Amino acid sequence: MLPQLFFDLPVSERIALADRLYASVPVDWQQTADRAWLEESECRSAEMDADPDLEISYEAFVAGITVPGAGG
Repeated sequence: MLPQLFFDLPVSERIALADRLYASVPVDWQQTADRAWLEESECRSAEMDADPDLEISYEAFVAGITVPGAGG
């Protein structure tokens, strides 16, 4: 499966590939995605400040991010 091949690449090559893929999407979508990530991280940070014992998994964090037109 192709995606698994990507994970088998050295980290530096995966980073370079991710940079190229991200650069290939329209700039307005990049800005929207960046805002969505920032908004979610600020929300989760406030939740953790309010409750230091709160643990949030990466999966839960990513699930809270919605980017219009992201297809997923």
